[in-house]
Amino acid sequence: MATLMIYGATGYTGRMISKHAKELGLNTLLAGRGEASLRELAVDLDLPYRVFDVESLEHNTVALKDVTVLLNCAGPFYRTAKPLMTRCLRDGVHYLDITAELDSYRIAGELDQEAKERNVMLLPGCGGSVAMLGCLAGHVVAQLGETPSRIDIALHVAGSMSRGSAISAKENMTTECLQRLGGLLVEQDGTALTDFDFRDGNGAVPCFPASLPDLFTIWRSTEVQNIRTFVHVSGDAFPSADLDALPLGPTDEERDAAPYHAAVAVTARDGTIKRAVLHTVNGYTFTAAASVEAARRVMAGEAKGLGGFQTPAAAFGNDFVTTVQSSSIEYL
Repeated sequence: MATLMIYGATGYTGRMISKHAKELGLNTLLAGRGEASLRELAVDLDLPYRVFDVESLEHNTVALKDVTVLLNCAGPFYRTAKPLMTRCLRDGVHYLDITAELDSYRIAGELDQEAKERNVMLLPGCGGSVAMLGCLAGHVVAQLGETPSRIDIALHVAGSMSRGSAISAKENMTTECLQRLGGLLVEQDGTALTDFDFRDGNGAVPCFPASLPDLFTIWRSTEVQNIRTFVHVSGDAFPSADLDALPLGPTDEERDAAPYHAAVAVTARDGTIKRAVLHTVNGYTFTAAASVEAARRVMAGEAKGLGGFQTPAAAFGNDFVTTVQSSSIEYL
């Protein structure tokens, strides 16, 4: 039977993912570096667990023994992604994670050829904004029936962040504001706001340019050479207080009250623009559901090609996003 290992299972999102995997009846193995918290969660969910630190992977011969898919939920991912990807390649284990950190996507790109040769999937960002935005952009591109000249896409981030996400975001904060131009990553003016209408009753709102991982993933799945990514923030999504004092994460009620939206403007080669909006649940709720569904599909051999650096839209199709919770796409 295929086995899913959830590494970082005791974090805020890791716990949500672990519970969801248990509810779906997946053959699940919890993992992480802290035995006490792992044991407590394992007893609560009646699941087995395995303790190891990524820094000891080189000399640990049993870390990924009998594992089919590794779902990495342990941030900051600049510390965990490369050693876990490398070990997955060595052991023939498919690698998935939930990161929004650019370095994970750069590493997956660098390891792409080796992963293809070993028939190992590298799928960073299997849930969260990468699945949201990639599928939304892919939907509109497919409607055009041609490779467009530009994609401008924005994410509306609502509600509060988990403590782990806030700490990871702070440690990985970059002053680079990037865009994809002519297929290359180049800097752009980070102060140039662009209005997007998320169709949430607030009309068009200003969004600031941001270096989202979709600059890698949308480019890979659509081959569009010019891509810009934007963010609009509402609520206390990016806290400025003492991060260690933050609660573990938003409550169920807080997540329910803070749905996410995304908007895309796809410019065809003749200059016409096609727009669409994604309406979905809170990002944490979406990530838990989408990442477990992605892992289930990989375990079942349902992905479109298992080898190499993949994206959710390319691996599972543009409709993947609409299978998650109550997500829907509205064409404008």
